[in-house]
Amino acid sequence: MPLLLQPKLLRALQEREFDRLGDTRPVKVDIRVIATTNRSLETMVKDGSFRADLYYRLNVIPLSLPALRDRPEDVAELAAYFVGLYAPPGAAPVMTPAFLHHLLQHSWPGNVRELANLMRRAVALSGGEIGVEVLEPGELSGLAFVAQAEGLAPPEDGLRPGVSLECVQKRLLELTLDATGGNRSRAAEMLGVSLRTVRNKIREYGLPPRRSYVHD
Repeated sequence: MPLLLQPKLLRALQEREFDRLGDTRPVKVDIRVIATTNRSLETMVKDGSFRADLYYRLNVIPLSLPALRDRPEDVAELAAYFVGLYAPPGAAPVMTPAFLHHLLQHSWPGNVRELANLMRRAVALSGGEIGVEVLEPGELSGLAFVAQAEGLAPPEDGLRPGVSLECVQKRLLELTLDATGGNRSRAAEMLGVSLRTVRNKIREYGLPPRRSYVHD
């Protein structure tokens, strides 16, 4: 916000009034303000680009939201939310395990907005399911596909010939259970499969038994 406008906002917050353009009398307001920023206001106060009095007026109940890269457990749930948001009612496509795995391995430098834009395009380009074919070559950088766990160097597109589908599915199930804190019902919802399928796969892949996971 330019320094020129900051006193006006401060007055509106402090005096609960402002001058409407072309009017001769101040307008009284009763407002509550929620302000967000992706910059360090403390640093801006120190360098003189943000007024200290306005900063302290706004900084009453500060809330810090970590970047998406710092909370990977939220990626699958947010992706499912955006699918429901952008898909026609009753026609939400299902994310394939491979696509979801790509999402979970990305570092998301563009934060939630990057994920939202990706999911909007994915829904538009998909039919009944969202697969990796909706991704542009090299779009999700920094992928560490299952091949890495096998001691193989992951290629740029995250796929490698010779890595079995079973290996991919097992690793994805492990990642999803980790992301949901072991909640099998939520894992099933994120993967687009039934709870019975999740239970069967846990047993089939030799993952920790039921007592190791939270109650569904």
